[in-house]
Amino acid sequence: MKRLFLLLLIFNSIMIFSQNQNKVRVIEYINMSSLSIYNNYENYYSKTVAKRENGASVGFDINTIHGIKFFERVSISAGMSLDWNINKTFLSTPYIIDLRIFTSRSNQNGFFGYIQTGKNIKWTDSFNGNGVTAKAGVGVIVNRYDNNCFYIELFRKTKEIETEDFKQNGYYNLNSYGMSIGLTFK
Repeated sequence: MKRLFLLLLIFNSIMIFSQNQNKVRVIEYINMSSLSIYNNYENYYSKTVAKRENGASVGFDINTIHGIKFFERVSISAGMSLDWNINKTFLSTPYIIDLRIFTSRSNQNGFFGYIQTGKNIKWTDSFNGNGVTAKAGVGVIVNRYDNNCFYIELFRKTKEIETEDFKQNGYYNLNSYGMSIGLTFK
């Protein structure tokens, strides 16, 4: 895992420093970071599905992805997220793969749609692991400055977390809707 992370870091560094802003590029570097808030509308344990509850709990996540953009319209990225759920007070850190399609070129004002999926990393006992996460949404890029742009997105998120009750009740599953505010760099 450390080797994969190191290779990804080296690859991203090469992509950053090899950019030339004056050329029309077939491949370019993309970096998007966001802060999200979401409301869980449903939560349950996978072995006891009959006990589905209305979620009423709130979660936050910080998400960053780095990748490549093809023909200024489609991007494939990898990154990490830090998710915190208030109700069950657990943290999870999934590594994620992201696919985005943009309506505008070169981070100009426009819309995008995306799909993310990932798997949680078990760092220590305080970070629950062995679960998966998936996120799909739409967003809009608002061009404010020369080197970066703001974006807002709405999404639907599902995730499962291994909790202390895992052996008795199964994975803790969450379904939620949320909103992100983020920053992208050209």
